[in-house]
Amino acid sequence: MSQYWFRSFIIAVLSNRVVKLTGSIVALFIAFVLMMDWIVMPIYTKHGEAVEVPNVTSMRYEEAKRMLEAQGFAIVQADERYDEKNPIGYVLEQNPGPHSSVKGGRRIYVVTSRGGRRITMPKLVDGSMRDAMLLLEKYNLTLGRIDSAHSFKTEKGAVAEQSVPPGADVGTATVVNITISLGTELSDAVVPSVAGLTYESARQLIVQAGLVVGQITYKEVESLLPETVIRQSLEANIVVKRGSPIDLEVSTLPSNPENN
Repeated sequence: MSQYWFRSFIIAVLSNRVVKLTGSIVALFIAFVLMMDWIVMPIYTKHGEAVEVPNVTSMRYEEAKRMLEAQGFAIVQADERYDEKNPIGYVLEQNPGPHSSVKGGRRIYVVTSRGGRRITMPKLVDGSMRDAMLLLEKYNLTLGRIDSAHSFKTEKGAVAEQSVPPGADVGTATVVNITISLGTELSDAVVPSVAGLTYESARQLIVQAGLVVGQITYKEVESLLPETVIRQSLEANIVVKRGSPIDLEVSTLPSNPENN
């Protein structure tokens, strides 16, 4: 009987220690889980938390840099390229793209604009309309308005005028207007330049131009040969009606007082 009681006692004691040990282990495990859940995991999760990349395309590089750095990102200018729509220094592309989810502190690579290409305006005047269109296309210029007008300098069907002068420094996609010559108009004439010529030479040019010599006045000019045209009433190279008169001022020798 005593042996049975003693054995029961030993078993009870041992059982009690096992229970305590088991309870301690369980308590430690619960504490570990709680520590991981409350302390370690939040820190780890926050460290790897995904953030949204802002959209910096179409911004000036300096503005994009300020925005990205303010949100903890680093900006890297990866490349530049010509672009007709965006001025120099504006962001064309970014990688990662706008609204992507990335870790904080990520580098954002951007491509910026170098602006439109600059070219030298080609000469279109005196060429055909077809040649003008091909040249504009070759240089990535835009053909604008096509007008027509009579011209004494340009043959019929050729380009008489261009809105952007040859040799000008322009950007691609610049709009260029052209005027096509209708040739000369029979009712018009161009005033020739006759100042400095002899009267006879001046008269011939005036008649050939379809105009007539008007009133002639004389002026004593010692430094000029007699019969030299000093001044003409109509400005040279303007267009007037055919048959219009041109008055001339012509030189003559000073009068000799001794002959009076």
